[in-house]
Amino acid sequence: MWTPARTASFAVVALLLSAAEVRAQLPTVAQVYDRFAEAVGGRQAWATVHNRAEQGTANITFAGVKGTYERYYAGPNKFRMTITVGGSKIEQGTNGVVVWGAQAGTPPVKLPAADAAYILEGNVTGNAFLDPTRFAKATVVGQETFDGVACYRVNVVTKSGRSRSEFFEVASGLRRGQIVSGDTGEQKSVYRDYKVFEGRSLPTTNVQSTAQGD
Repeated sequence: MWTPARTASFAVVALLLSAAEVRAQLPTVAQVYDRFAEAVGGRQAWATVHNRAEQGTANITFAGVKGTYERYYAGPNKFRMTITVGGSKIEQGTNGVVVWGAQAGTPPVKLPAADAAYILEGNVTGNAFLDPTRFAKATVVGQETFDGVACYRVNVVTKSGRSRSEFFEVASGLRRGQIVSGDTGEQKSVYRDYKVFEGRSLPTTNVQSTAQGD
């Protein structure tokens, strides 16, 4: 005998099958990172990069202030960043063990252990950034529009216990951005304008969204 309850149960089964089909069409985490690696020049090309310098401009759009940006990496996990805007200087750095920060002429302050651990595991040279096994957990959760582009969303949990979502363009494989979850809410970063430097691609625009603006 056909009943409304049986109709409802068949509808639920159909929805479950549909969701399973969508998941089956998604790439694996390894496949997403393999495409990403290929899109930025290949793992072999990046394996030899142990020191790097970045120089550019800093633009705090909501304040109408512009300045300079410098960041230097030294293997295996050292860096120093300086942003100078409106006569003020923001600095951050690490010797690979201690992570410190300074702002507006104040003395350097050692960052809390949890923040330092997260920064250190993200501050890698060579091709380690192309290896998803560096995370405690990583899952491709779906396809969605991010910064106006169709992307695969990969949810990761770092070994320091922080959660974030990374977005990879479906068409190109390039990483388009990320959303980091924290105690103060979500912070969104968008990566645009990839350019090739000695056979390796890097985004030359990084837009960070805050509660005040970009």
